Amino acid sequence: MDKLGLYVHIPFCARKCRYCDFVSYPVADKDTHLAYALKVILEASEKAQIFGEGCSVDTIYLGGGTPSLIEPGLISEILDSIYTHFWAEDDCEITIEVNPVSQAREKFRAYRSAGVNRVSIGVQSFDPDVLAFLGRPHTAEEAERAVADARAEGLDNINIDLMFGVPGQDLTSWERDLKKALKLAPEHISFYSLGIEEGTPLFEDLLEDRFVEIDEILDRRMYHLAKEILTDAGFRHYEISNAALPGRESRHNLKYWSMDPYLGLGAAAHSYFGGRRFANTSKLTEYMTAVSVSDMTNWAHENTPGDEMSEFVFLGLRRTEGIRFSDFHTSFGRDFWELYGEETEKLIRRGLLERDGDELRLTDLGLDLANNVFSEYV
Repeated sequence: MDKLGLYVHIPFCARKCRYCDFVSYPVADKDTHLAYALKVILEASEKAQIFGEGCSVDTIYLGGGTPSLIEPGLISEILDSIYTHFWAEDDCEITIEVNPVSQAREKFRAYRSAGVNRVSIGVQSFDPDVLAFLGRPHTAEEAERAVADARAEGLDNINIDLMFGVPGQDLTSWERDLKKALKLAPEHISFYSLGIEEGTPLFEDLLEDRFVEIDEILDRRMYHLAKEILTDAGFRHYEISNAALPGRESRHNLKYWSMDPYLGLGAAAHSYFGGRRFANTSKLTEYMTAVSVSDMTNWAHENTPGDEMSEFVFLGLRRTEGIRFSDFHTSFGRDFWELYGEETEKLIRRGLLERDGDELRLTDLGLDLANNVFSEYV
């Protein structure tokens, strides 16, 4: 059976963080949460009929927004509907994102009972000044307690999200964040450079000169410091912004970079199946009033063979192991060098890519300039 990933988008949060440009709504009303969960359950039932035959589900990821904001019973109902309508593997990786401020130990207990076996905790920083700048509603103590509570309830696969490149940060404070995270003994750490996106409060503050962006060189020094500290701690840096203890890589996220099939459930959720990319409407009212999957889908694209080959390359290069030329030939029946030889040789000469026999991967410099590399293959 083909292995399928499921992504469930829970778009609710207590309030929008200053940097956030994800599709989320500051809605705490329990009736709205219930109605939304029921819609996701209906969508799961219909999509299982359309796409589920011949597939088993080996990863489920509940993201947001803040999935931990809604009642744990609704998380259980959503997962039960997936178990009912799809064939879930016995070792299915089931992840839920949680915000420390909306978390309590009994919620972790409920998630575990519902089948969740992996938790991603949105810590971002342990520095109160950084948390205040980002508009995060939790404290460092609440973040530490969330990790401890998850562990106490038997969850043995924990990710901590961290953010660097934040105005006011320096190498010392970033190193302190990394070491505090490691002291909590997570199995996985994601580390992202702050992006200031148009339409966010942070972007408006930047336009008004209320702060100065961090120097790009310092941002890159922070990135390489993270790689060094995490590697020394026994973590494997397996994707541009992700590191894990051996065997604890995010199986769900690896699907995105390996072009494995996945289905999205919920408002704004994206899917990739059978060479076709499609997405649900991001407007909450449109999603809630849709009567079928076709009504809630507002974008679709049938990949051409060229699209598939291009995505194989630039998505695969996000992984530090890179891509294999033999895999490219097996997938498409074409020679990689015949199609991409000129641009690849140029990137190798510039020190952004390196070839090792059958493999092609980003260099350290290429990791810093990854978007420049990817643009050559689009």
